[in-house]
Amino acid sequence: MSLFGLIKYLELLAALVAVLYYRKYATSHLRHFVYLLWGVAVVEFTMAEVKHLYEGVVVQNNFVYNLLTSVQYVYFFFVYYYTLKTQRYKKIVAGFLVAFPVAVTINFLWMQRLTLTAPFHSYTFTLGAILLMVTIGLFFAEILNTEKVLYFKRYLMFWISIGLFLFYTGIIPFMVGVNFMPLLLSSDMLSIIFFTLNLVMYSCFITGFALANTYTD
Repeated sequence: MSLFGLIKYLELLAALVAVLYYRKYATSHLRHFVYLLWGVAVVEFTMAEVKHLYEGVVVQNNFVYNLLTSVQYVYFFFVYYYTLKTQRYKKIVAGFLVAFPVAVTINFLWMQRLTLTAPFHSYTFTLGAILLMVTIGLFFAEILNTEKVLYFKRYLMFWISIGLFLFYTGIIPFMVGVNFMPLLLSSDMLSIIFFTLNLVMYSCFITGFALANTYTD
């Protein structure tokens, strides 16, 4: 099994741990996070099964991932919007919530398009990653000025933010490179990097679920 194939087990493990510790964040802004994790895991296992059933046939699945990653970005923008308390920061994230779906719509309709044979939407993936990193930066700036910085190890949102930040910091250079060097997507190095970044991100999520107390907002 390839490293890409192992990623779905990391996703499944994170989803299972999220269920195990659900009571800790059931009343917080992260209460729907478990559904996102399970959605990602189900999609990954379904796509893997489809490839297995149609072995030897090229299965185009970019359509699914183009939709899934766009939904993920919008979800996280909503979570951070409701988590942030600073009105100036909330307005910035609200702007992202408007601008990103508009950019996705333009990309789906006129640029990389949303069709069964369309390429991976690297343009809006990269844009979403940059906007999310800015959003996470605002989150870190805010908690540094609150009492939450004193118990950040028990703050679930902190661990999720660390995981997301490390993942997208590592992936953005390669997504930018894909626009100029498409063959990069099939390289063994990219497989190693994707697996490592996913391992780091989901390890952060799992650590957060285990260490966090019931106060998560």
